[in-house]
Amino acid sequence: MIEIKNLTKQFKTFHREEGYFNAIKSIFNRKYFLVDAVKKVSLSIKEGEMVGFIGANGAGKTTTLKMLSGVIHPTSGYCKVMNFIPSKRDHEFLRQIAFIGTQKANLWWDVPAIDSFKINQVIYDIDQRRFKKTVTELSEMLEVDNLLNKPIRQLSLGERMKVEIIGSLIHSPKIIFCDEPTIGLDFISRENLRRFFINYHKNTKATLILTSHYLEDIENLCSRLVIINEGSIVLDKQIEEIYKSYTGENSVKLENLIREYYAQN
Repeated sequence: MIEIKNLTKQFKTFHREEGYFNAIKSIFNRKYFLVDAVKKVSLSIKEGEMVGFIGANGAGKTTTLKMLSGVIHPTSGYCKVMNFIPSKRDHEFLRQIAFIGTQKANLWWDVPAIDSFKINQVIYDIDQRRFKKTVTELSEMLEVDNLLNKPIRQLSLGERMKVEIIGSLIHSPKIIFCDEPTIGLDFISRENLRRFFINYHKNTKATLILTSHYLEDIENLCSRLVIINEGSIVLDKQIEEIYKSYTGENSVKLENLIREYYAQN
C-alpha cells in the first residue's frame, strides 16, 4: 500500500543574530543553509495496517506524512502510495486518502457542518444515497447527530474534531493520515475518538498511520510502532515484539518501554 525508500526532505532556512542592526543587515546579506527534516527514510506499509508513527517535536513525523499525502515534494528518494506518486497529486489518488489533524481545518468556520459535508460531496462526486448513509453512520458512531446544523465556530474543540473527522472520511478513503488528532482533547474525548477509529477500521479495513504524543492512542489503535528521531527511523517493530524483547509479557506500559529504549540509544 505504501512503499518509500531513502525519502529525504531538506528545507532552506537562514540564521539571524539578535539586535536591530543585524535585522537590517540580514535583509541585504542573508546566509542560507539547508536543514534535513527527513533523512533517507525507508518504510513499507501493508494494506489495512494501523501504524503508530512517533517521535519528539521536530523529529520529522508531520513532514513525512505531508510527503506521503502529496502536500509537499520530497527533495530526493522514492515514494509510492497505492502505486501513485503522491507529489503528482493525481485526482484518483486524492480521492483515496484523507489527512486528519487538529492543526488542519477541512470545514468552513462560519457555516454548519452539514453544509461543509455537502461541499465535500460535490468535490468527491458522491451520490446522494451514499452521502446520506455515510453521514448518518459516522455521526452516530461519533455521537454528534445534534451538532451537524451548528456553525463550526460554535463547537468545542472536541466537537469540532469529531465533525472534522466526518468531513475527512466522507469519501471513504483507503488510507488515513492522522497527525495528532487527539492533541488538546480531554481524556473522555480521546477515548471516544480511539473507540471510533477501532470501529471504523473494523468496518472499512482502511490503512491508518497515526502520529500522537499520547502513547495510549498508539497502544489502543496500532499493532506496529515506528519511531523517528532527527529525521531518521530508529525503530520499526510490531508492538508485541517490543513487549517480548523487553519483558516477555504485556504487563509493562508501552511508555516505560519507549523511555527505556531512548535511554539506551
